[in-house]
Amino acid sequence: MTYEKKWWRHSVIGVTLVGLGINFIGEAIIIKGNSPAEFELAHAALWFWIGLFGLVSINAGISYVADAVKQRIYMEMESGEAPVIKKPDGSAQAD
Repeated sequence: MTYEKKWWRHSVIGVTLVGLGINFIGEAIIIKGNSPAEFELAHAALWFWIGLFGLVSINAGISYVADAVKQRIYMEMESGEAPVIKKPDGSAQAD
């Protein structure tokens, strides 16, 4: 698979996972806010697991976005579009 395909795929998956995680955390907050006056284990478990899944989704999404940035850098280095810093001896070094 080329760097461009990996970059595109990982960026779309990452942004989708971050959005999904934010929605799940918001849903968990709403469920916790509507809690009954007395403690119910089933109700606490519901918002806990939904919130936990939201946090996991956000972390996975951030990881995918970071990997997409890495793939983009590799793609630019391969195509020669990456910024280059000139050393004093005349050789080039990638920025």
